[in-house]
Amino acid sequence: MASTSLEIPLFPLHVVFFPGMALPLHIFEPRYRRMTSDCLDTNLPIGIVLAMPGSSQGHEIPARVGTFARIIDYERLPDGRYNLLTLGTQRFRILEERQAGHLYVTGVVEPLDDEPVDASCDLPQLAAEANEALASYLRAVLALLGSEERSIAVPEDATDLSYLIATCLGCEDDTKQELLEITSLSARLTAGIKGLRDEMATLEHRNEGNHGDDDSGEDQSPVNHDSMRLN
Repeated sequence: MASTSLEIPLFPLHVVFFPGMALPLHIFEPRYRRMTSDCLDTNLPIGIVLAMPGSSQGHEIPARVGTFARIIDYERLPDGRYNLLTLGTQRFRILEERQAGHLYVTGVVEPLDDEPVDASCDLPQLAAEANEALASYLRAVLALLGSEERSIAVPEDATDLSYLIATCLGCEDDTKQELLEITSLSARLTAGIKGLRDEMATLEHRNEGNHGDDDSGEDQSPVNHDSMRLN
């Protein structure tokens, strides 16, 4: 997408959406039914943004950085609701919010790109470290959930890897939003590696505590990943 501004519908949700990720959506509010119809008619992306603290139904406060969501499949139900499958393509920064003439909020936005990688950064080494950290983390999660051993494919592209790590982390939305807004690839990878290692330490501590308990027949608690609570 060219580095020029454009006006798109904004869809504030209680989730931080990253490029490269898929997000299913069930659209039922009249304002967002209109938004979906308009996007399908014009081929515009939806601007998925985090609904910030202090938001209320119909008066959502959008975060200043979000992700373009392209509709890749949809179903229109007889009563006018929609089931959508969207794909995150690129981050954007909101320059101006508008609502005149729309049931929903729109934003004049510009694409948000990463800064050039610093020449002093050994990006391949950092990406390899992040790759291994993510693979170890996912193996630990699968083991905790009692899932059978399986091979885990992680992206080779460093940017895609940074976004996948941010998606997998079980941290709070405000921390994920900070990761989304980082414009240094090396800084985002470094923060992601730290987040993975912190959560691994928590998993190991929890596992040690479970082994120390007597056999009460209770299930172990699963990893508390963020749920997607859609408007």
